[in-house]
Formats: sequence, structure tokens, C-alpha cells
Amino acid sequence: MYNWNNKKLLLLGATNLMGLVCQEAQKHGAFVIAVDYYENSPAKKIADKSYMISTTDVDNIVELIHKEHIDGIITGYMDSMLPYYKQICERTNLPCYLTDKSLEFSTDKQTFKRLCKKYEIPVVKEYTDIKNVEYPVIVKPVDNSGARGITICKNESELNSGIETALEHSKRKEILIEQYLDYKEATVFYVFINGKAYLSLIGDRHIAPVREGFIKLPTGYTFPSEYTDNFIKTLHPKFVQMFQDLGIKNGVMFIQSFIDNKGNFIPYEPGFRLTASLEYEILKKACGYNPFDMMINFALTGKMTDDFVDNKINPLLDKKYYNISCLIKPGKIKTFQGVEEIKNLPNVLTVFQSYEEGDVLDEKLWGKLAQIALRIIFYADSENKYDETIDKIKKYLKIISDNNEDMLINAEIIRG
Repeated sequence: MYNWNNKKLLLLGATNLMGLVCQEAQKHGAFVIAVDYYENSPAKKIADKSYMISTTDVDNIVELIHKEHIDGIITGYMDSMLPYYKQICERTNLPCYLTDKSLEFSTDKQTFKRLCKKYEIPVVKEYTDIKNVEYPVIVKPVDNSGARGITICKNESELNSGIETALEHSKRKEILIEQYLDYKEATVFYVFINGKAYLSLIGDRHIAPVREGFIKLPTGYTFPSEYTDNFIKTLHPKFVQMFQDLGIKNGVMFIQSFIDNKGNFIPYEPGFRLTASLEYEILKKACGYNPFDMMINFALTGKMTDDFVDNKINPLLDKKYYNISCLIKPGKIKTFQGVEEIKNLPNVLTVFQSYEEGDVLDEKLWGKLAQIALRIIFYADSENKYDETIDKIKKYLKIISDNNEDMLINAEIIRG
């Protein structure tokens, strides 16, 4: 059990997801201060103290850290925040899990692909000459996340438009043009403790189309992945060597991958940060350790944990776990119905609500992960139990717009 009494934690960003960090830190005694440039950010409403300072305003945040005698800084969920986090930590001598190499590896898709090739890890075919493109292709910025700036292109006209979109979402004005693979997907999760890389979990990532021309979005995950053994035998040793050579010591990472028709992994995007999939809820229940708490502890103490966890880490799990991503159409949310009833189901571990009543999802967010309004994590001992739980979720859950229309696109895993 962690004890963060008399510790002060600074949240860089005060989104709903950062609110989870705030609540967990407070539960173990920490005093939490939140900063961003929004007055009504969700995490500011529950933090012990907050300031109107942009998360990219390094100078003012450094000054605040000295003024408030802050013990640790944490951010997550957005790659774009990581360079600022690293700068602030370095200028204040506070714990930082990032190095220059690991930051570049995890936020630059080109660097990631180059390293994968070096360690003989498969990558998606890339096009550098648009005259030789074989359609369909996918165009993306090299330095963004959350499905921002990504377009599927079936012809030259769509490609030219997709390039413009990707450039608009790239801070460095660099893009990737890759072969579009309509394959199954899986996400690989790692936790790093004192220089050792642990494969914590792999989940089959189920995706479905939401609108013509946009990438498919996740409808949920099933854990453990049916391809876990194959990854352990083929790519895990190569990634461990890569991580060692990059000098990664602490932190959490996810790697999104395609799965070809032979069950082989083709990694396409990493993230060296907390992720909105909330997989730690499953690890806490199934294995008895919590990488989410470890990240807060690292921020406050410079250590992931003082406990021995080697005997707890098992990516094969004891039963099937599910993470339902409830997607909604753009519009203004009038009401959420049935959320409490779902939380009270005996096999539901957690329900995370991304939005509040009255929030507006802009039309521009079609095809973005921002369409996930609710995540429901539960376990089931059988297919019948899964079906029973899904039936109850469908019965209870309603997300209604201000036009009294049903905003839900799905409330179940659409299996590929």
C-alpha cells in the first residue's frame, strides 16, 4: 500500500482522465495541484488546488513548482505533452522516466519504424514517392496521436487531401504514407521497473468502421489476446533488447499492432505513457499489481515500487476480461442513463465516463478516439456470461442528445 502523505503532486493537464490520477493520488494521502489554461477542466474541480497556466508554459510551471514545493509531476494520455513534461522535470530535478532516446522512439513514428527494422521487427510498408503508391493507403502525421490527422485514401485526389490534413496535424510538418492494412489488431502493454521490461498484458483490439473515409475505431478489447504466446516467442525478446539499448528504466508503454493471417504481429505505433484503455484495472484485479499507481509513485519518489512483483506478472491471466469502448455520434449530450446500474453489476471492474452532460462532441471529431464516451471493464468466465453482461449494458445504457436522439453507435465488442 502506498503512502503519499505530505507529498505534493502536480498534474500537467486537468482532463477527465487526469482526474483519475488526481483521485488515486488523493486516496493515498497526496496533495494534488492541477494546471492547464481551461477554467472548468474536470480534474481542477477535484484537485486540492489549481492554477490557470498552460501546460506548455515551462517557465511559469517551473516557478510554480518552486513556490509550492512540489514533489513530483505527472502527465499522460497525450504524446504532445511529453516533451514539456521532460523539460520541466529536468529543470526542477524531479523524477522523469523519459530520456531523449525513449521520447523520440515513442513520439516519432519514423524513428519507431527505423528501430523496428534494426531489430528485425516487421513494419508496415511505406511509400516515399506518391507516384508509386498502391491504393488504398493511410496517411498520418509522424508526431501525433489519438487518431488525429489520419486519413484513408483510395485514389490520388484523396491522397492529396489526406496529405494536407496530416500536415495540419503535424507540429514538425512531417507525414507517413503507408499501405492500408485491413487486419486484426492487438495492443501490447509493458511495464518497466528498475531497468527490467515486463510484458504485462496483450489485448485483442476490436475495431469497426464509424464513417466512410475514416479509420476504424476500437469497440473494445478482449484480454488476454489469443496471440499472446506467439508474441512471447517471436517479438518479445527483440523488444526487450531494443528497450535495453534505449536505456529505458521505468514507466509504462503500449504498442499497437496489426495481426496478419498467420497470427504474426506487425507493430505500428508505440506510446510511452499512461493510456486511456485503463488496462491497469484488469492487472489490479487479475494479478495484484497496479502500473497506474506505480507511475504516480515514481513521480513522487523516483521509484516504481518497493514491492517484488516478478511473481505477480502474468500476461496470460486467469480468465477473460473485456473493455467495451462505447462510441457516440457528434452532438450535444443531454443525459447519460444507466451508468450507475452498470457500475453495480458484480463482474464490472470500472466504468469511465469521458464526458459530462452538456458537453458537445464536434463534427470534426468523426473518426477520432474522442468518440469514445464510455469505457466499461468487466470479466466473464464464459461466453454466456459475456453475453449476459452485454445484454444488461444494452438494457441500461442510454446516451441521449439534446435533440432526444440516441447517440450510441455501439455498446458491445464487435468481433472482427
